[in-house]
Amino acid sequence: MSGAGRAGWGGLRIASALLRRVPWRPWRYTAADYRAAVAATPLASPLAGTPTTAVWDPDLPAALTELGARVEEEMVLDDLLTDLGGR
Repeated sequence: MSGAGRAGWGGLRIASALLRRVPWRPWRYTAADYRAAVAATPLASPLAGTPTTAVWDPDLPAALTELGARVEEEMVLDDLLTDLGGR
């Protein structure tokens, strides 16, 4: 998950604050991306904190609530590098 660096409630808050100040598009920061990352990362940390919204993808908070896992950028680094054309 990118954009704010992680998929967790804190990451969604950071991304929302950034979005209010600068225009950006989500890059692997949607509910579908989160679900794929959790499926590929069986050792993800439990999600903690207070739920919030994600205006760029209203389904993302529901996915976080449902799966309850925190996904760090490092956990999906291979996917991010592939997107950038590197390996």
